[in-house]
Amino acid sequence: MAKAGTVEQQKILRIFKLINLMRSNIGKPAHKLAESLGTDIRTIYRYFNLLDALGFQVIKEHSKYKIVDRVPSPGSYSYGTFSDEEIAFVGGLLKKFSKKNLMKDSILQKINLRSDFVQNVNQLFNANLGRFVDLLSEAIKSKNQVVLKDYYAATSDTLSDRLIEPVKFNKNFDAIHAFEIESQQMKIFKIERIGEVMLTAKPFEYEDLHSELEQGLFGFSGKSIFYVHLLLSKRAYQLMMEEYPEARQFVSIEKFKDYHFKGEVPQLPGLARFILGLPGEIIVLEGKELKEYLAAQIEKMRFWE
Repeated sequence: MAKAGTVEQQKILRIFKLINLMRSNIGKPAHKLAESLGTDIRTIYRYFNLLDALGFQVIKEHSKYKIVDRVPSPGSYSYGTFSDEEIAFVGGLLKKFSKKNLMKDSILQKINLRSDFVQNVNQLFNANLGRFVDLLSEAIKSKNQVVLKDYYAATSDTLSDRLIEPVKFNKNFDAIHAFEIESQQMKIFKIERIGEVMLTAKPFEYEDLHSELEQGLFGFSGKSIFYVHLLLSKRAYQLMMEEYPEARQFVSIEKFKDYHFKGEVPQLPGLARFILGLPGEIIVLEGKELKEYLAAQIEKMRFWE
């Protein structure tokens, strides 16, 4: 019975980890997903079917898979909904790995049958991220090194293990400032990109090199400075304010209809991704490095004939 319970717990964790990996706009190949989850490709395809039942649309683009939320239609459900107690229990399960019991069995059955589970998937997913925050907090207090398993780097679209010395969280607790052993640099790691947190018994070795990092605009930090001047459409302006509210101080409205962003960014990938995601909505007026970076990214695009 205990072994069966462990298998079911692992299934829940794999589903949430799979959702995390496939939330990227880039997507992941099936074999990479299987490698990250420690399973085989056949199981990944079975998980795709489960995600479909949970209300996610799995799409394939250029041999890479990603998920898109589907808005469930009213009246399309034929089973009972999750209770608040069950939702709280699954959150605790993800965080504490509690033992098998009847309530967990009930929830697992609903996961396999119900598509309305997607309504609460973000809450449950965040519970697992909360467990990462707890572990990292423990490492900060004990001053021990940590391994971030299968950390996803958006710039290189790769997964790798990172040995770090965690220093502090950002104000929203969605990222950790840490000293990375391999690069010998302070970096900011997004909590949602972590596959798993592994505590070690190895104490800090580079505490004298620990320092704080300012979270750069558009999700990236760095020491470089790139000045850019953008002309935004009203739609692009509204989306920028929603996704990157810290950019508001750099935006001005001229002639009641022209939205201008003028500011310095520490790195280009985040801003470039925002621009490329809104074709025809943003004009780069100034910023030689940004123009060159965008041209290079466009050059990498491939189209099937």
